Amino acid sequence: MEGIRFVLVRTRSPGNVGAVARAMKNFGLTDLVLVDPRLHRNGDAPGSAPYFETESRRMAWNAADLLDSARTVGTLAEAVSAFSVVLATAPRGAARMDNMEPERAAEILAASASHGAALVFGSESSGLTREELSLCAGVVVIPTDPSYRDLNLAQSAVILAYLVQRARPGARPAPPTSAEVSTHADREGLASMVLEVGRQSGFLIRGGEPVGRELRALIHRTGLTRRDTEILRSLFRRIRGRREAEDRVETGGGDAAP
Repeated sequence: MEGIRFVLVRTRSPGNVGAVARAMKNFGLTDLVLVDPRLHRNGDAPGSAPYFETESRRMAWNAADLLDSARTVGTLAEAVSAFSVVLATAPRGAARMDNMEPERAAEILAASASHGAALVFGSESSGLTREELSLCAGVVVIPTDPSYRDLNLAQSAVILAYLVQRARPGARPAPPTSAEVSTHADREGLASMVLEVGRQSGFLIRGGEPVGRELRALIHRTGLTRRDTEILRSLFRRIRGRREAEDRVETGGGDAAP
């Protein structure tokens, strides 16, 4: 996840800064830059930020190391000057720019990490200026219910941090190899066994061909591995054997299997 930077512009809430740091650490992101943060509140002495420090660290929980390593700069241009891809978060329609779904944005950021990719979050109260948006290649819009569109800064950060982590190469399990994937014959053998047991048990009665076809189709579309089909065939073979043994007992042909 190196090479991906989260940039917070004129953040007013130190709690949000801490919560963003925590979200980043949850998903393996470590590069945090603050642009002109509102560090003080009324009553703070000039040159100190006790409230910011206390509240941001409280919300960061075990991610205070990200706060320690975070850099503070004066402008967005300074924060992203060395990065190849810069995307911004904003409400839909906030700028006449390409709006993209968060999943697509995450793919772009993850693919561009080796060349430097930044995701910019504006102030909670006013967002980003038009000039700041002009520095970005696109706007990421997280779909929300039209009756209540507003997302907290930290909520947006955790959604996008998760998606970026999921989009990085190697994040998802590798697909089954050709040796692991079941063949049509494997699945058809399982389907035959399931249908036979279905008929023996009375689940598939006369005229039950449509249900049988649905069962067969279900087995073929589930993406079973060879191991999956072997386990299920063993299960239904055991059920069939038990059923046949019970039938023999009922007809006086022998004892049921224990």
